[in-house]
Amino acid sequence: MPLRVRAWMVGAGIAAILPLFILLLAAPPDGIQRGELAQFLGRFHPLAVHLPIALLILVPLFEGAALVRDRQHLRQSAGFVLGLATIAAVASAWLGWLLARSGGYEGALVTRHMWGGVSLAAASLACWALSGWKRNTYAVALLGTLVLLTWTSDQGGKLTHGETFLTELSPEPLRRWLGGERPSEVDPTSFYAMRVQPIFEEKCVVCHNTGKFKGKLRLDNYDHVMHGGKDGPVIRPGEPARSELVRRVTLPPGSKDFMPAEGKPALTEAETKIIEAWITAGATTNVAEAAISGLPPSLETTKTAPPLTADYRPQLKTMAALESSLGIRLVPRSQNPTDGLILRTVSDPALCDDATLAQLAPVADLIVDAELARTKVTDKGMQSIASFSNLRFLDLSNTAVTSVGAQALVKLDKLESLNLTQTKVTSSGVAELRTKPGLKRLYLFETR
Repeated sequence: MPLRVRAWMVGAGIAAILPLFILLLAAPPDGIQRGELAQFLGRFHPLAVHLPIALLILVPLFEGAALVRDRQHLRQSAGFVLGLATIAAVASAWLGWLLARSGGYEGALVTRHMWGGVSLAAASLACWALSGWKRNTYAVALLGTLVLLTWTSDQGGKLTHGETFLTELSPEPLRRWLGGERPSEVDPTSFYAMRVQPIFEEKCVVCHNTGKFKGKLRLDNYDHVMHGGKDGPVIRPGEPARSELVRRVTLPPGSKDFMPAEGKPALTEAETKIIEAWITAGATTNVAEAAISGLPPSLETTKTAPPLTADYRPQLKTMAALESSLGIRLVPRSQNPTDGLILRTVSDPALCDDATLAQLAPVADLIVDAELARTKVTDKGMQSIASFSNLRFLDLSNTAVTSVGAQALVKLDKLESLNLTQTKVTSSGVAELRTKPGLKRLYLFETR
């Protein structure tokens, strides 16, 4: 390729990548959703991101094969594939920025992944520029690019599966070398594990998790609960009245600071009293159930209460396979294996559609809470949801569900809370749901 043409193409690549570095500095993800078109385009990122990964892995294979005497022609193929990888990496980085900036993401993990993606695009361009010029420098740059690719992919995997996905089960020496974080040990029989964390899982974690934590607050494990958010701790042990979390959940629902936000089901009076009692007792993980006093009798743990579902443990392998193939999460609702599972899609709602719901049939009776906000599910998927016989909580906000799909949900005899915010349901479409005896909460903000 003529030097002038190569220089022009490098300049075009720099022009495409440099604005991304500027945007990351000036407009990083801030947890605010904006621009439906930007979100639509950004949701192609999980699909597009695999192309540059595959192409970059091919490059060293071609280069290695070209060392054989009769295969030097493969070096040209390596250069061509590297050029395609660079274009794909730039496109993926732009789509990633659109997704993170407009899709309600924030936090250090998201930012690290984005910096890695943009840097990978720049490194790929540098390798392509060096490939036909300085071979030794090119070899070193290609090795560094592959290391950067591995690190960036790891950050993306943590966004999807959690920060400790790779390290939590690794041997201790390897975990220390990898820098993996292991959450504090929590007594599964403690008041926190049995009564408090399930409330956070049900009502709060959808907006305060590893990939999307508003106000820099995470509530997905005890360490993060106690660490607090951008304004400091939200729990003051022994002082529920001075704890920011308690203030937020007890505000009037119309208040700007009210939690949970975005039309999510509010904490009940009973749930609020449980959190207040835990804070009063010191907000530790080793407080025994018996040490908590002052709760109304109706809130005491009932040892003879019927299970919500069958024991999920025999289905652990099936659950892991579904999580891996579908890009969803099936999270135990509590330490009790008969309390059922929470279906989570918040890490990448675009991956969940009607076909995904149909494939969950093997564990349908184990799901008690389905968080499907902003997913691609439609009325067709509601036929699958209707088979979730033990479903208690269902969030369909910001989906394409209409009155036709809503009527299919009447079959859910145990449904307690249904969120249809920003859907196309009408008054007639939810008329039968309104009279459903067990349904305690029905959210219809911004509907017809």
